[in-house]
Amino acid sequence: MAVLEETNDFLDSEIRFHDKQRFEMKLDIELSSPEKNSYKVETYFFVPKALDIGPRTYSKTDFYNNTQRYIRFKTPQMSLLELIDPDIEISPFNRIRKKTALILEGNKNIKNVNSVYSEFKLFGCMIKSELKDYGSFFIRELEKVSGSESQENYSSLAKNLTVFIENSKKLISQVDILRLKLSQPLIPLKIKEAFSFFEEYFSLITEEAFTYLLDAVKKTAYGEAFAECEKEAIGIISSQNKFRRDNNYFSFIKDERHNEVFVYRRSVLKKFISSVLYLKVEISERKALSQILFGIAAGLAMLFAVIATIYAQSRFSLNSLPFVLIIIVSYVFKDRIKDGLKLLFSKSMVKWISDRQVEILDPLNDKKIGILKEAFSFISNSSAGGDILKIRNVDNITSIDEDGKPERVFKYEKKVVIFPRKILKFHERRKDISDIMRFNIGGFAAHADDSLVKHRYLDNEAGNIKTAICPRVYHINVIVKYTRQGAGQNEKIDYDRIRIILSKDGIARIEEVKI
Repeated sequence: MAVLEETNDFLDSEIRFHDKQRFEMKLDIELSSPEKNSYKVETYFFVPKALDIGPRTYSKTDFYNNTQRYIRFKTPQMSLLELIDPDIEISPFNRIRKKTALILEGNKNIKNVNSVYSEFKLFGCMIKSELKDYGSFFIRELEKVSGSESQENYSSLAKNLTVFIENSKKLISQVDILRLKLSQPLIPLKIKEAFSFFEEYFSLITEEAFTYLLDAVKKTAYGEAFAECEKEAIGIISSQNKFRRDNNYFSFIKDERHNEVFVYRRSVLKKFISSVLYLKVEISERKALSQILFGIAAGLAMLFAVIATIYAQSRFSLNSLPFVLIIIVSYVFKDRIKDGLKLLFSKSMVKWISDRQVEILDPLNDKKIGILKEAFSFISNSSAGGDILKIRNVDNITSIDEDGKPERVFKYEKKVVIFPRKILKFHERRKDISDIMRFNIGGFAAHADDSLVKHRYLDNEAGNIKTAICPRVYHINVIVKYTRQGAGQNEKIDYDRIRIILSKDGIARIEEVKI
């Protein structure tokens, strides 16, 4: 599946396929101002009318029920060697050793125990991040040199890969030493259990990282340059797999029934480790306020109708044709006025009001560190704005393309305000924010035609009529507008656009559209 990743000067955005029903949007935000950072994300969905997605069939409740939101701290960055460097005090590994030393001396207060418990989670997150980043880098470089005839390129990359392998082995060795230290009777059960989860997770992600690396090494044209790297990678993979088997962990591939347990166990470990980064959110519905505005819209529309009726009564008799025509016209305009005002209010919903407000809390102390407001509404194509429409039509082949692909547009808007000073008061490593949103559009295919259609055609070479099986798909175009402003900074705007290829069976793929 295609992945859209774009880096600009104020945020890193990523839009990617998640599964057959969902796609994911991720924003990594660096908090530039200590006082207040705010950003707004407007997501415009251009949906084919053939899918029958509209206000009658798809409500606000449907939309919010089909979204999942995760707001968390970005993983702090530290190399594998820095993680185990005794001179780096902020390394979770060093903090674990320091706190456990105090516990072994008899200081078993709950603060120390909870601190070690949390540091194991952060340690796991930081290791995973480094293994993923380095693994991805080497896989990309191995793919590049595969088409190169320069032995020097292979030798240089092999040396760098050897250094990474040696650093990984040093980290594994330090974790083994820590295991012996934590096996002592004075260590509380909570810490032992946390370490058990951590070491199983560490072993699993290490094996996975080197499995992907080994696969990339084996695909190179000059495998002999990486012979030693290949041998070392196999050794790490085998030893980690054996370690989990010998310790009766469930996280290894065995047979079909056990593999179900493997997937479940892997998910449990991942959630346990990553929970240290996730922020708490408390959602409050704000329907009452929106209903007041919509009530005002209905009231103004009714006022127009009443004035028109009074005017008609003052000029014409009740049973006259002009009176009847005026009442009919006023009724028509009343509905249009009401819908127009509702559309106006919805278009600027987050500026004035919102559907829901979410308080973002630091789980360490339940202090509010930010606010998120969000709103959903259907809008007319023209209400999307000139910049959005220009991006939507950038890949039109002719000026009349739009008539061949009628669409309905809905907009999801959220505004987030973060208070960095409140974060920095309690955190020195977890600072920047990742905002993750998953959209489930599986329900969009309810009115889609069958995913395969037969088409008869003439095979010119054989002279026979044949039948081709053709996929039937629908294109959902999504445009995302990012607006970022820190305290005392100018407003910065950027855009992403993707095309979701959808069939009756779900999302077939996601494509980036150049803008």
